[in-house]
Amino acid sequence: MSTQTTRQSPSILVALALCMALQMTGFVMILPLFARRFESFGAGVEALGVSAMAYALTSTFAAPFIGMLADRFGRRPIILLSLSAYVLAFSGYLFAASAWLLIMLRGLAGVFTAGLVPAITSSVGDLASENRRAQWIGIVNGGASAGWIIGPLFGGLLYDRFGYAVPFATAIAMAVGALLLAVFLIPETYTPAAHPSHPHSAWTHGLQALPAQPTFFLLLLITFGVMFAWAFIEPQFMFYVYDNLSWTSAQLGLVMSTYGVAFMFGEFALGQLSDRLGRKPVLVLGLALFSAQFVGLVIFRDVAWIVVSFILAGLGNALYDPALSAHILDITPPEHKARIMGIKSTVGSLGNLLGPALVVLFTPFVGPQVVFLISAGLVSMLTLASAFALRVPRRNEVPSHFSNAAVSR
Repeated sequence: MSTQTTRQSPSILVALALCMALQMTGFVMILPLFARRFESFGAGVEALGVSAMAYALTSTFAAPFIGMLADRFGRRPIILLSLSAYVLAFSGYLFAASAWLLIMLRGLAGVFTAGLVPAITSSVGDLASENRRAQWIGIVNGGASAGWIIGPLFGGLLYDRFGYAVPFATAIAMAVGALLLAVFLIPETYTPAAHPSHPHSAWTHGLQALPAQPTFFLLLLITFGVMFAWAFIEPQFMFYVYDNLSWTSAQLGLVMSTYGVAFMFGEFALGQLSDRLGRKPVLVLGLALFSAQFVGLVIFRDVAWIVVSFILAGLGNALYDPALSAHILDITPPEHKARIMGIKSTVGSLGNLLGPALVVLFTPFVGPQVVFLISAGLVSMLTLASAFALRVPRRNEVPSHFSNAAVSR
């Protein structure tokens, strides 16, 4: 990273946050509308679940390889590739003529967009010092959470008034804006090795670069668990609120937007807490609050109380996510940040994959309340595991892997 890039770090981080805000607004704007779109093709919760599985499956396989490419060739090319893929994917969703074509497009989108979050998170790790790492991850994630505020409600209102085409066309415009922002305002933040190794040996070396400590694998388990918990309820949740609670698309968008408000507020106001108080207590508190959305869906049918539970969950997400990502970056050597964050994304994508797969199997036999209760129990178990089993190294404690990496270099 050049001296000029170092001086520009705050402006680059702000540009990353704005880029994530535009991309996530477009993405979340159409997310609640997939159920409506599949209904228009005569499909239901099974097709919606399969489409989510297709996206998660391709992301699962693609993320570590694309993370490896970001370490070999730099973060910027991967960011630009991923944002371009979002433009093409949203355009494809608009013109898809069948449920199976929509599923195929979501699968392709998973391949080419899998590198965005690892590349952006690695860029933050390149630019931010350790004692401000969670704060800046929180700010960049706060840009993404702005999409959860604007996107669902705006998309629902546009759909209720204009139908399918207008919200998807708006999402395409948002994706184009994010791409242009990245082209002009986001430079390269990492200088790759002058002589990159062969892809096979690079991949093998990347596996050897995994932080060899139980804490890392517990953090991956938490990543998997929280993604699985939401993915497990998502297809059932969409149809539950439409069919059982008789919500409109705008009401569903409102609930998701309130989650986004809480998430954004928490990211900007509370994201730095783990820099000050330590990763573990903030992670445990965040997971406990995150479970509130599942508990609320089990207990309540009134939209106001469900909104409250989603607000608590949004605050919890804002607490645990920066702490978790910052902790992984803390124990990862600089030359392997993108591929390790890619592995983290792969583990999360695996949760996104298995969640819809299992709910498709469970749906004929259990009701929505049981599905919500299973996710609530899973997140509660992760909270307890974090409280009693997570070990956070002291600031001045150098993981053995770093020493080994230094010697090998």
